[in-house]
Parts: sequence; C-alpha cells; structure tokens
Amino acid sequence: MSDITFQFPIDEIVERFRNVVREEMAANSNVTPNEAKKEPVINTKQLCEFLSITEPTAIRWRQKGKIPFFEIGSAIRYDINEVLEALRNKQGSKK
Repeated sequence: MSDITFQFPIDEIVERFRNVVREEMAANSNVTPNEAKKEPVINTKQLCEFLSITEPTAIRWRQKGKIPFFEIGSAIRYDINEVLEALRNKQGSKK
C-alpha cells in the first residue's frame, strides 16, 4: 500500500480546490459562489482531478472505506471536506 503525498501544503490545496468548485458550480448552474461555499459536494471525476488519482483508485478507496461518499440515486458524490479529513487522518495514522 502506498502513502499519499502532496506537493503543496494540504491547506493550500483545499483552498484552491474550494475556489475551483465554487467557480464551476456557479458557471454550470444557478448556484452563486456564496451558495457554493455551503455545498462542497463533488462527483468522482472532480475528485480524481483534484487528488490526481485515477477513477479505479477512487472506486477502490470508496469500496475499502478509505474515503466517505454518498449516493443520490445512482450518482456517487463526495463532500470534499470529509474526504480530505479522512485522508489527513489516514496519513497521520501512518507515522
């Protein structure tokens, strides 16, 4: 099993990602950037892009319970804050 490593401080990654999600939500829906701050929910493709992982990796992590997710109908969604917290906790437990 490989450890997760980031090239940037996790807080910087989180803030950059939040900004991208807000912009995308505002551009692709009737959601304003302020409303997007309240809903940090993303799909699998967005998660993979953000974490620089493949979809099979995201599926494997989901199946093994390494990252939290929820379903809306047949769609899988992630609360990015919960995912990042789970990854931080996982990383911290490897020390």
